[in-house]
Amino acid sequence: MRIETDELIIRNFELRDEKDLCEYMLQRVNAEFEAYPDFSCKKAKKEIEYRAQSDEFYAIELKKENKVIGNIYLGNRSFNSRELGYVLNVNYQHKGFGSSASKAVIDYMFNQGVHRIYAECAPQNAPSWKLMEKIGMIREAHFRKNVSFHQDEKGQPIYWDTYVYALLNPYNEI
Repeated sequence: MRIETDELIIRNFELRDEKDLCEYMLQRVNAEFEAYPDFSCKKAKKEIEYRAQSDEFYAIELKKENKVIGNIYLGNRSFNSRELGYVLNVNYQHKGFGSSASKAVIDYMFNQGVHRIYAECAPQNAPSWKLMEKIGMIREAHFRKNVSFHQDEKGQPIYWDTYVYALLNPYNEI
């Protein structure tokens, strides 16, 4: 896949993206939401090889810098649906890149015939659900204590709620 906006290129990952991937993934090691505590630059080589072969992870490249500033996740789900996710380098957040990339891939996927695209986030993750609302997604659900990415001091999972947002393909509506 390759999609271009005025400022971005959304494309398959390439092995040359390893340094940029390592940079923004290291920012996620202690992230409050969906942390990657065991990520290291040593693991970046294996991760970039996986992502370069994946049909679910796509690089977000900033044209003017020729730099991968994050990724879009489009998980293949049942019933011709995709799960949308996004991660941006903290130095490029709050500049409209996440919403621009998300809108572009949603439009692309709908033109490919995908029926539904949804995304989930914690209610406390206001930047994420505000992005979803900004791009027109509708909040469909509030699941209570259904995910865990962290453990307490005893090693027990810490659960929190999630919001579910979605869009239906407008080209398929009757």
